[in-house]
Amino acid sequence: MTQPLRHRLLLNLYRLLRAASGRWVAGLILVLMAIPACAGETELVSPTPTAVSTIVLTLPPTPPITPSPIAATATPAPTPAPRFTVGIETAVPAAFHNTAQAVTHPYPRDFAWVAGDGDVQITLDAGQPLGQWVYAVAAPFATVTDTIAATALHAAWLTGEGAWQVVVDEETAVLFTQLWGTPHTAVQIVPAETLLATLWEKRPFTGSAAGQQPVTLLPFERLSPQLKVLRYADMSPLDADFDAAAYPLTVMVGAVGEETAVAEFLRLWNGPLTNRDPAKLTTVAMTGVTALVRATAFQMELNGILYPGEEVAPILQMADIAHVSNEVAFAPNCPYPDPLGGTSFCSRDSYFALLESVGVDVVELTGNHVNDWGQENLQHTLDLYDAAGWAYFGGGRDTQDAQQAALFTDHGNQIAFVGCNPVGPIYAWATAVHAGSRPCDESFYTQIETLAAQGYVVIATLQYDELYDYRPSAQQRLDFERVAAAGATAVSGSQGHHAQGFAFYGDSFIHYGLGNLFFDQMDQLGTRQTFVDTYVIYEGRLLSVNLWTGLIENYARPRIMTAGEREGALTAVFQASDW
Repeated sequence: MTQPLRHRLLLNLYRLLRAASGRWVAGLILVLMAIPACAGETELVSPTPTAVSTIVLTLPPTPPITPSPIAATATPAPTPAPRFTVGIETAVPAAFHNTAQAVTHPYPRDFAWVAGDGDVQITLDAGQPLGQWVYAVAAPFATVTDTIAATALHAAWLTGEGAWQVVVDEETAVLFTQLWGTPHTAVQIVPAETLLATLWEKRPFTGSAAGQQPVTLLPFERLSPQLKVLRYADMSPLDADFDAAAYPLTVMVGAVGEETAVAEFLRLWNGPLTNRDPAKLTTVAMTGVTALVRATAFQMELNGILYPGEEVAPILQMADIAHVSNEVAFAPNCPYPDPLGGTSFCSRDSYFALLESVGVDVVELTGNHVNDWGQENLQHTLDLYDAAGWAYFGGGRDTQDAQQAALFTDHGNQIAFVGCNPVGPIYAWATAVHAGSRPCDESFYTQIETLAAQGYVVIATLQYDELYDYRPSAQQRLDFERVAAAGATAVSGSQGHHAQGFAFYGDSFIHYGLGNLFFDQMDQLGTRQTFVDTYVIYEGRLLSVNLWTGLIENYARPRIMTAGEREGALTAVFQASDW
């Protein structure tokens, strides 16, 4: 290659690279242009002189490389240790642990939980009070015995001896081991979810003398209608006048430890914690047949209008909501009672004072006799109820009114009463234009479903066929179970002149017949026996059912049964329940 040609090629390359890569690369090319051709090439001498460039190429200075500054990484400050530690005894009910965790969680700089003893230690029966946990002694609902002595329960716990076998869940076992000592091997400890079934499996058949009776200790809020609360030290947490401080099975929980730590912890605590808050508890007293007629009315005329209620009134008055099923209308023209009269009934207006005196809050109108004296007198009776401020259900001024539920909100609990009459007679039923009882139809079951879905404790009643037997008929069982399946919390037989047995259908409580409350049937023991079922409702749930038993005397007045009479009545109805 000739020197000029090589020079031209390098010059073109210089221009291209200058445009693409910058001045210093192009300068390098110019230097290369000045280098002679390879030694091996033959140089051709041009006859014409070659022009020599006088331009001196100077490479640009290489810019100095300055290292980029690296930001210094700050050393993280150590997390300060929490000011206090918190510990809790294993025996303390879980609700206290959960609550304490919740109130301290937002303050990790102040409180840390430890497995052992802490600066704040949550413990039983000592320290600054955090709350109290009430325990009940309970047995299967079909237990005739009403009480248990403290000595008998302690003996069953420590020695396994006596009439009772203790069955408890694991959490309760830990607590009472700390309070009472290590339980005997006869004490059975089971998972909480199997406690109820275990108790019923161990229960001897009613009237049988074989074996020990199962009994349990459990927190008040975990009671069930399938359990019967036994009186302990002559007290029961179901009592309306219950004094938790005086009850031996009230467990106190407190905080002990370093003074400042405890003070800071108490500042966060949301007040006393309890599982039996009276502000969340409602009692409902359910009764059987009321008919202030014939011999009952005659005794009222002789002994005073309030005579029939003398012994049962306190039970109804103590309830937050007291129910009566008054089957008979009041009539201004009702004659003086004939103790041997027939079955077309009315009540004199003056007898209304008896219902007022026992503390009625809600009246059931499903009765067969509500229109015996004409529907205009039922309208008059409804005027009396309205004036007294009483709710009513199961009947009304017309069909639409009769279908309305009686709704209550008490101590935070929503309670609905519904009822119907499936048997008539036809003239007793409400129509579009006449007052009367509510017939049973599909709307009854739909209404129960709706109310249950809205969060109501639904108490449903039926004015069923009258059966003078403790044992319900097979059809009665099916019909009552259908009401329970619709969502009723409790199903009560208002027709029952004769006391009848019980059942549980899922979580629903069924009493097929409560017996006469105020009526004159004295010819059979079963028509003289009467029940007042007190439902204990806590935080929107039926927690327990307490049975009051009375015996009607002098055709009018239920009195408290003797111990022997009560044992006989309970044995009869439990056996009729196949228990």
